[in-house]
Amino acid sequence: MIVLREYADSDLERLVILANNENVSRYLVYTFPYPYTTADGEWWIRTGSKQNGAITRVIEHEGLFVGSVGINPQIGWRDHLGEIGYWVAEEHWGKGIATAALQHMTDYGFTNLQFRKLYAPVLSPNIASMRVLEKCAYSREAILKGEVQKRGIYFDTHHFSLDR
Repeated sequence: MIVLREYADSDLERLVILANNENVSRYLVYTFPYPYTTADGEWWIRTGSKQNGAITRVIEHEGLFVGSVGINPQIGWRDHLGEIGYWVAEEHWGKGIATAALQHMTDYGFTNLQFRKLYAPVLSPNIASMRVLEKCAYSREAILKGEVQKRGIYFDTHHFSLDR
């Protein structure tokens, strides 16, 4: 159904088209801005997707780039943890693609990268993302009140995790 692969320079145009969507970006981190420009995409492919040891992959569905999934390793006393995240283009929502990609990356994180625990913070309105995590056996550990501010709005963050 899906393939995970490394980013390539040839992904730039498709990345900008898919990422320049407010519905996709509205609950994602600051490194995923809206509007999403060519400069943002160039930075992401060359630097951001690998920054601080990140392992980030393109999600391909039926040979087409439809999103991304990745793990950001933590450091110091948290170096046994990885923060996992994902997004899928709006026209591909509801097809199980995010769930399949998350499961593949979770397996990779535990098997190949030897993380003891993976976690994902999710902004409170993003119910669909919470369901994806639950389908992959992640459980809600905490709700942190007003933890994230985005565009002047404060959001509670639901922290999901899975232990190896």
